Amino acid sequence: MKSYHYYDRIACFYDQMYEEAIWVTLRKAVKYYIENTIKGKKYESVLDVGTGTGYWISFFLEKNLSITAVEPSKKMIELAKKKYRSNVKFFNMRIEQFISDKKFDIVNAQGDVLSYVENLEQVMEKISDLMRKDGVLFATVDSYYYMKKLIEKDGTKYDIKKFEKTHITTVGSQYGSFESRCFTLEDILKLEKYGFKILEIRGCGVSENFVEEIKNSKKEIKNAEHIYFSLLKR
Repeated sequence: MKSYHYYDRIACFYDQMYEEAIWVTLRKAVKYYIENTIKGKKYESVLDVGTGTGYWISFFLEKNLSITAVEPSKKMIELAKKKYRSNVKFFNMRIEQFISDKKFDIVNAQGDVLSYVENLEQVMEKISDLMRKDGVLFATVDSYYYMKKLIEKDGTKYDIKKFEKTHITTVGSQYGSFESRCFTLEDILKLEKYGFKILEIRGCGVSENFVEEIKNSKKEIKNAEHIYFSLLKR
């Protein structure tokens, strides 16, 4: 199953899935990291990749930024459009299919978008090409370290070996499953080859308490379920 087909299935209750304290804190922390990175900068435009139901749109609208949202799930983007009818340009397609002469100051790829794309190299080249010099990419991805612990606990020796080699596993629920690419710190550092410089890397989902989340986000990277990072376009 493609990831966007899975999200078509869960679109109607997707927002409710992230009302738990751990997710609320995680998103609050990511907002904190982004705000610290962009404050004082004169950014004008955002490309929200994998916009989903539009959670991050309001965050960037509050900063008076022009937003272009790309989302391959038809049902997810329909919900986003209902929330933001006239303030955002929406494109129901994969980022690989998106074409624009415009260069963006910020690319936002939350919700493990880069873990779920089919061809990471193609997507990173596309994102790099769509960004202005000194623009910033913000992203969260599934953690290799966290997932490896789960596979070692419940999987076979074959499962472990395969995951160690590919960094790819299957995620989902009773509504379906799809492949996810899990990132090590080295995998994130390798993204610099697409014309970026690492700004920040932190663990995500360390604590339900915001202060503890921020405090421990760097030293607990390998224990966190997700990894947040930001990259500067050179």
